[in-house]
Amino acid sequence: MPSTRSLGDEGEERAVGLLREHGFTIVERNVRLPGGEIDIVCLDGTTLVFVEVKRRRGMQYGNALAAVDSRKRARLRQLAADYAQIVAPNAHFRFDIVAIDGNRMILHRNAF
Repeated sequence: MPSTRSLGDEGEERAVGLLREHGFTIVERNVRLPGGEIDIVCLDGTTLVFVEVKRRRGMQYGNALAAVDSRKRARLRQLAADYAQIVAPNAHFRFDIVAIDGNRMILHRNAF
């Protein structure tokens, strides 16, 4: 059985493909900052987009979108603010989620 990490990596690869299909430009992946990690940073036109990828094999723990709870969203907001302050202080940015439930993958734009 594949490890959780390898499933996560595979999910991120699939998410990158989906984002590129939607015209996004990938800037960075797995950005590690004090306090956590941003899965994918990309551009949608001139908008900086921070993408959380969440994958669930089954529904026993709920769906992938619901796994990005208020605590996770707050942490991502702080990480994004830190990143933007350093890399692109005047950029407009938003948060998207790529939710993968089994074989179903959905891009949720402006998710929070």
